[in-house]
Amino acid sequence: MGAGEFDEKVRDEVSEWIDSDVIAEEILEDLEEEGVAQTLENAKVVWLDVLESELPDAIRRSINAKF
Repeated sequence: MGAGEFDEKVRDEVSEWIDSDVIAEEILEDLEEEGVAQTLENAKVVWLDVLESELPDAIRRSINAKF
């Protein structure tokens, strides 16, 4: 498979395996610890920022470290 291509079956399996409850709980706990209201909008802001600015680099670092 070329760059940007993926196996849809594997994508679905990974998607089902990822526990979104754990992610949601972490975001809400951290919002509270920082004194920020636990709202859907605030959680969205945090998660979208992580997706855009941190997750791609974190995934690459993990792949390079593990494989």
